Amino acid sequence: MLPFSVQSQKNIRSGLFHEDAYELYAKARSWNDLSLSYIHFARPLLEAGFCKAALVVAHMSVKAKLKQLYMQLEGKFPPEDLYYDELIGLLRQTAGIDLETELFLNTLQYIAECTDAAFFLQDGGDHLPKMLERVEQTLERLDVCAVGGSVKVRLEN
Repeated sequence: MLPFSVQSQKNIRSGLFHEDAYELYAKARSWNDLSLSYIHFARPLLEAGFCKAALVVAHMSVKAKLKQLYMQLEGKFPPEDLYYDELIGLLRQTAGIDLETELFLNTLQYIAECTDAAFFLQDGGDHLPKMLERVEQTLERLDVCAVGGSVKVRLEN
């Protein structure tokens, strides 16, 4: 069985059933691992010339990280009908997402989910690697929030 932090054990004693706490921990861990897998896959895609795919995978990484962070900070599963921009809005204060980062993440979402990619050139020059680097920096900042003192569910390495 996966280890629980002291905070997770307090949640269990304060009314959160053991199964729920375990599911929450396991799902948060799953989103964390998925986020890491996606971002590690984005760079090789970009280097192979699959620019749009690299940004789609980078966006998926951010989405997974935001869901993980929501579960850790709120101590509950995110609602099924929660949109990406709403998720960012809910985490803005606790995760320290500034306006510039929020706009960047929304732009990344637009590029990733846009089906008419006629504007999207295969050779993005140095702009696309910079975007990917910005995603990596954002993920690192979100990781710092995931180990802060205000988390309700801690993930052990």
